[in-house]
Amino acid sequence: MNLITLVLLGAASLSAGDIPLENAAINREAWKPAIQSVFEQLDMLDMFAMATKMGGLKVKVPKELQTIPMHMIEGADELRERGIEIYVKELEFRDLNFIYDKAPQWPDNQPRVPTTVEFGTLGITADAKTKMGMIPLGATFQNGRLPVDFLPVIGKGYDLNLMPENRAEDTILDDLRLQVGGSLTSKIANRFFSEQIAQLILKYGVGQTLQMGQKDLMSGDSLLHLLDSPKESKKESILENLIKGIIR
Repeated sequence: MNLITLVLLGAASLSAGDIPLENAAINREAWKPAIQSVFEQLDMLDMFAMATKMGGLKVKVPKELQTIPMHMIEGADELRERGIEIYVKELEFRDLNFIYDKAPQWPDNQPRVPTTVEFGTLGITADAKTKMGMIPLGATFQNGRLPVDFLPVIGKGYDLNLMPENRAEDTILDDLRLQVGGSLTSKIANRFFSEQIAQLILKYGVGQTLQMGQKDLMSGDSLLHLLDSPKESKKESILENLIKGIIR
């Protein structure tokens, strides 16, 4: 499964007008398993979102998924020309919320589940590999919104379309703080680490997180952090339901 799909599979699909009405129901039946996989993932992400309201959670990006594929990301030409590689190490989420309808939309007889990700804080920890060595980078987005489409794929599960152009009105990523290493590395990083690059890193990192399985997303440090949360009745109830979901 592609980790971030920026080009939809529309070229290989038929429009609604090309499909006989008597075949429409059959076609939609074929999509059911893929649609179910999307809503199962969103159910798990809703549970994760509840946990982020209890002090925030950090997610370590698996090593094999840390390297940002520059050739796939629009706007990364400058980094490629400078031979810079970026590795997303960790993401921090606070006050996360997923907004979506309980049924898919069907443009051109292909389903999709438009989702808006709202957050209080979304922090990124990354490393940039340059000719001068490794430079630690960081970015913190606050009080933002990020649109993402879940795209069911028959026999495959789903892909993601992050920040589609037709949903620009759902995007709020203006409240941003950049962090870089020491004085020398800061001068180097400031030449390439811009708000645009931070947004590219954000989209890739969030794309990884949204596709992590329950075992990867709700494990290790995340669960320990939850267990250390203040003992308030509301939080205890959320935590109890959350742990039931993790271990079932």
